[in-house]
Amino acid sequence: MLTDDKEFLLKIANIIEVNIENEHLNPDFIIREMALSRMQLYRKMKELCDSSPSEFIRRIKLQHASKLLKSTNLTVQEIMYQSGFNNKSYFYREFQKENGIPPKEYRN
Repeated sequence: MLTDDKEFLLKIANIIEVNIENEHLNPDFIIREMALSRMQLYRKMKELCDSSPSEFIRRIKLQHASKLLKSTNLTVQEIMYQSGFNNKSYFYREFQKENGIPPKEYRN
């Protein structure tokens, strides 16, 4: 991967991490922050990491939740909100898809 490509992904990852608790964090938010067109963002993300911007955002949010589950005593619901999710069933489903087990089992 080229240096410019790494910087591009790091910049997007940083935007996501800084705004991780924002439940309205979506591709449009990143488009505004990066001053890109929708097509530029989608094309570049697909090319670099073979995922859509939404999938990339969700993956980083779920990784954040995983870290919190291992390193804090917060409840799963508190972690869900701190990771930018506001729908419990969606969070549990996506977390299990990403990690293979539900959040409560992941913590143990």
